[in-house]
Amino acid sequence: MPPRPVTDADIDSIVGAFFAPDRDMFRTLLDATRGLGGDLAELGVLYGASAALVGAARQEGEVFTVVDLFGKESSDDSNAAENESSYAGLTRAAFEANMMRVVGELPTIIEDYSSTIVEHARLGSHRFVHVDASHLYEHVVGDVRAARALLKPDGIVVFDDFRAEHTPGVAAAVWQAVLTEGLRPVAVSPHKFYGTWGEVGTYQEALRAWVEGEPLWTAEWQSVSGHQLLRIHAVPSWQVPRHPWKRFVPVALWPAAAKVRRLIRRRH
Repeated sequence: MPPRPVTDADIDSIVGAFFAPDRDMFRTLLDATRGLGGDLAELGVLYGASAALVGAARQEGEVFTVVDLFGKESSDDSNAAENESSYAGLTRAAFEANMMRVVGELPTIIEDYSSTIVEHARLGSHRFVHVDASHLYEHVVGDVRAARALLKPDGIVVFDDFRAEHTPGVAAAVWQAVLTEGLRPVAVSPHKFYGTWGEVGTYQEALRAWVEGEPLWTAEWQSVSGHQLLRIHAVPSWQVPRHPWKRFVPVALWPAAAKVRRLIRRRH
């Protein structure tokens, strides 16, 4: 039986930094890859905020696999220091409790380094992979390779923290993959990089269709090393609708709609 849908309220009930617009971008791309069929994976899960949303998209016959150390001691000193500073207190039990409460089922769980997922999950079978594990360059390079091994030719990979000031290793590994390993950027958000080793057009069209209906987010084209990608970013504050009705009226009609609204008020 497929898992139950996950709402924003469900996600808000789980500790973790998984915010707009990425929640809806995940939903859009998970829906866009449904026709591919295939498995789902997440490398690094914290307490399960994004894993819940990914897991809820699982279809019959698909496998959702996650991998995390869950507080297990690392033999890598740098990785151990990162885990202690960023993930202290994380337990597998807390993750499992959140998944059962929100999604109603558990994924296949691997308690190990993120790179070991290739030893457990089916290779070349995944339609969506989210990478949010170590921020150390050497480890992210391994996660890039693991994601490529897992994905179907047109599958989507998402990298978290690719441009945060405290995670330069993620940025270096991700853009290196674009420049030298054939990774094609689909879009970037304030927090995440979306890409594929396949065709980007279908996914960019899906994201453009989604963002056109969003009052708080917009998109622009950027060119990077010969690649066209979508930058999803917040609408400038001066363009944000101050009245709820503006969410349902095209921008070009705001002046006329405001005039009608004033006339109605005067008559009452």
